Amino acid sequence: MDGGKVESIRVVAQEGGGSAWLAVVLGPDGVRHAVTVSGTDGTVTGNTPVAGR
Repeated sequence: MDGGKVESIRVVAQEGGGSAWLAVVLGPDGVRHAVTVSGTDGTVTGNTPVAGR
């Protein structure tokens, strides 16, 4: 996400086996997103807006 800031990141199970990264990213517009990144090839596999903290 251009201009976003990673607030947290953790390893999660990847669908089909292996590991993926789940990052909470605060976008420049103030909206937080849960972004999932494949541990295999770095592809973004999910990007979901989440409620604020």
